[in-house]
Amino acid sequence: MSVQDPAAGRYPRPALAWLSVAILFILYIRSLADRYLIALVVDPIKQDVGITDFQISLLQGPAFAVLYCLFAIPVGLALDRYNRRWVLFLSVLVWSVGAAACGMASTFAALAVARALVGGGESGFSTGAYSIIGDSFPPSRLSLAMSVFVMGGIMGAGIVFLLGGPFVQFVLSGGASHWPLMASFAPWQQAFILTGVPGIAMAFLVLLVTEPVRQARATPAGGAGYGEAIRFLGRHKRLFWGIFLGFGMAYTSTISLQLWLPAYFARVHGWPTSQIGVVLGVAQMLAALSLPLHGAIVNRFYKAGRRDAPLFWCIIAIAIAAPCALIALTASNPWVTVVMFGCYMTFILATASMGPAATQVVTPQALRGRVSAIYVLTTGLIGMSVGPALVGYLTDHVFGSPQAVGTSLVVIVLGMLIPAALLFVAGRQQMRQLLEADAVTA
Repeated sequence: MSVQDPAAGRYPRPALAWLSVAILFILYIRSLADRYLIALVVDPIKQDVGITDFQISLLQGPAFAVLYCLFAIPVGLALDRYNRRWVLFLSVLVWSVGAAACGMASTFAALAVARALVGGGESGFSTGAYSIIGDSFPPSRLSLAMSVFVMGGIMGAGIVFLLGGPFVQFVLSGGASHWPLMASFAPWQQAFILTGVPGIAMAFLVLLVTEPVRQARATPAGGAGYGEAIRFLGRHKRLFWGIFLGFGMAYTSTISLQLWLPAYFARVHGWPTSQIGVVLGVAQMLAALSLPLHGAIVNRFYKAGRRDAPLFWCIIAIAIAAPCALIALTASNPWVTVVMFGCYMTFILATASMGPAATQVVTPQALRGRVSAIYVLTTGLIGMSVGPALVGYLTDHVFGSPQAVGTSLVVIVLGMLIPAALLFVAGRQQMRQLLEADAVTA
């Protein structure tokens, strides 16, 4: 039986809502490009700065994640109280300045501070974008809109490999050394500066985003601190354990593969940076095209009355994605690794869009900024801090060889995706109960 959305008229006109998604999509591409550029210059940084795989993993993970997580808390309050466009504008400025600052750093500590700024800015952007999109579409259409937005993030990761690989190869070979102001920087520093500075100008695109009207369900209690949000989460513990911890663990598996596969191909298969970038970029961008399909499938399930559709579909996706990752990391042929990594990404991307979509669907609009902030904090803390750092730690201190990075990734994939699927199973019933009750009272 098809379920209608009685509140559909309270949302912005579809054209304006989709224009906001398009702008946020473009900026998401920028944010992920700045986040993942470091994966292409791992060995030059290690050699120039004199650091280990584990320290690189700290830059990729915890250094980025600290402010990413901490900024989510004040940003969540600001989003529920003030104009969300200005919060997003400031967030884009902060991460762009941080990305450029990575190119001016020459020590581990300076790189850590710059990466923290990138994380803080991207946290505000992600939280704000989830809140705006969540208030711009009714539940039966939200999964598709969120999937299109999240596709920008995956496209950003793909673009940084596809275009960044040849670009980094060009810069590392001295191609930009004669450009204005570049001569005093090492080639890997030049790469950060040349990609980070343009983002500052792109911040003004945020001013074209439509600020959705605060929905009628907002209440004065929702405007005071995090107490009301925490009480709401406490009433639905099983569901939100599944959403926060489950999607965080799925994210851990994916971000670990994205950040360490370039080093895996260079060390195990001897591929040059330019080839790695193009091949992994194409694989990820092709996989990203599946995101609207995931959203459309979940929307169809939701309209048919399956209120646990986001979690239900993610369980199926993980059951397919996990074996693909294991084949990719144990194959002797590098092209098998590429194909199976692309298959893994195609299915695991369901979790990338359904996490924020599920959060928005089950949360009252008065609390969406703060609950989105908690989602960003928990998934970011798990995914960005644990995954990349654990890969470096296992490679250095457990397996004892840079060549063992693939084995470290196998441990992460199995250790994260199996518990994630079980958490989704545990949360399904409470999600159905919450949304069925909401449909009755809407």
